[in-house]
Amino acid sequence: MTNFIFENTWEENQEALKTKKLAIIPVGSSEQHGPALPVGTDWMIAQYLARKVGEKTDKGLVTPVVPFGHALYHADFPGTMAVSQTTLATYVKEVCDQLVSYGFTHFLFLNGHGGNNNALYDVGQYLRLKNIPTANIQWFELAGDLNPEWGLIGHGDIIETSVMMHIAPETVKTERAHIPGNLTAAAFISICEPETSQQPAILLSLVTPPALTIPETPRTLRQNWEKKSVMQL
Repeated sequence: MTNFIFENTWEENQEALKTKKLAIIPVGSSEQHGPALPVGTDWMIAQYLARKVGEKTDKGLVTPVVPFGHALYHADFPGTMAVSQTTLATYVKEVCDQLVSYGFTHFLFLNGHGGNNNALYDVGQYLRLKNIPTANIQWFELAGDLNPEWGLIGHGDIIETSVMMHIAPETVKTERAHIPGNLTAAAFISICEPETSQQPAILLSLVTPPALTIPETPRTLRQNWEKKSVMQL
């Protein structure tokens, strides 16, 4: 028996639920991350961190990752697979309702994509009205709290690149990473941050390629990440 629902048999999960009441749900997105990072960056990081938590906790069970998030503003880029906030919230609510029926009493979302926040907030409110404590953690915010140097700068930046170089180095094309020539880094960050705006869907398609990373910097940051941040997270 493990702390991962998807690795257990139903009987093992039934036994685990006698003492483990926290459901840990990694949530990500499948969206473009520029020319250097894979489309699965957000959910791959969320899944990785959820596994690390699952290996250490004696309080909860980890569910399969939710790989699709709210990222319709990236739809111009092939490979992006996104859903609306309403669809995401409804999907996650129904998953949580099923888990509650088995005996889970607490929920933790490990979120890898900022665009999911509104939907996860709605789910959290829904569960709290049922007296079920719920929390949503964004790894990049937590990383920035632990060390300001680890905070996210922008979409597909040196921090996301560094994490991916640690967890799935074979998927990172560092030789293709660079700051876009048609926009300054500051302008690109301002475009990516307003997740609820209607404009990014238009503006993001103007960034070619959309990335803030540079080839050499992530190598140094990767060492720091491997030694410190994963363990602290």
